[in-house]
Amino acid sequence: MSHIKRNLAFTLLSALLFTQSTSLVFAHADHCGIKETTLGDTMKHIKSELRAYNKGFKADDKAEMQEHINELIMLSGKAKVLLPVVIENINGEHSEASSELTAQQKQQYGQYQQQITEMTNTFKKIQASSDSDEISSLLETVNQQKKQGHKSFRQNCKS
Repeated sequence: MSHIKRNLAFTLLSALLFTQSTSLVFAHADHCGIKETTLGDTMKHIKSELRAYNKGFKADDKAEMQEHINELIMLSGKAKVLLPVVIENINGEHSEASSELTAQQKQQYGQYQQQITEMTNTFKKIQASSDSDEISSLLETVNQQKKQGHKSFRQNCKS
């Protein structure tokens, strides 16, 4: 009999813990207000293109490298005019920069644009280079720029 009670108690406790953790995840996402944005989609595309470029680089496929670096330059230009969610727009829009930003938001947006410009310039240096050691070094620079940008401007909600 105690074996049955113990199994029942374990089953109930497991179910309670599972539903508790699931509801916490949904409550957390709702609380954070994390939204899919054009910028988020663009950044995911950049990440994908960067992986594809690295794959072409490792295979020494110049045509593939050229195709993906061109896409990276285009995408970073597109990202430059988009407004990160962490820089809240007064009217609730998160798609493009607005003249309705506060002075602090404008300053943050300027910093964001500067970081995107630096990354675009690094992509252009990669595009212009034929030296694999230089490209490797520049790819490491991109990774550092990406980390810095994520730290400063990525929508991140941890409690």
